[in-house]
Amino acid sequence: MHRVSIMSGIESSTPATMSFRRLIDYDKCIGCGVCEEVCRFLHENRPLILLYRVAEDVDRPISCFHCARAPCIAVCPTNALSYDSQGAVTVSIAKCIGCTSCIAACPFGIPELLPIGHITKCDLCKKLRAENLEPGCIATCPSDAILWGSSESITKIMREKHLKRIVKAYSLYI
Repeated sequence: MHRVSIMSGIESSTPATMSFRRLIDYDKCIGCGVCEEVCRFLHENRPLILLYRVAEDVDRPISCFHCARAPCIAVCPTNALSYDSQGAVTVSIAKCIGCTSCIAACPFGIPELLPIGHITKCDLCKKLRAENLEPGCIATCPSDAILWGSSESITKIMREKHLKRIVKAYSLYI
């Protein structure tokens, strides 16, 4: 498993120094739906990571990417969206006016307007992280497709993965 403590490498909640990341490795994802179901359980029957059919018999999850330069934060007129101390993009429902600017700004269409007038989105299981635990989707993924750690560790893992793929492909022609 390639997981790093949630506390390592996190210097502040500002995008410039934020180093915590979560990444879904779609090559490893088996589309089992465990991430969605555990999220449903942890968030009052409202999963914040959802599986979508991307091809015949191929389902893949999508959730907030907690962007380093999150457009949803940039456009929020009430500052209801912000980075928490670990770099996750979170919503203050007390500040949210339901204007949907964040929905329009998100390139992935992640925030969702609730009927009660504020948005919701993945907060990387803020309650679990407060207890120094991993978010549910990460802790329960049976194929370890959801990577978790510093930007540097995630980048290194993905570079090694792609380099192995290139070397394997190249060796077929030698």
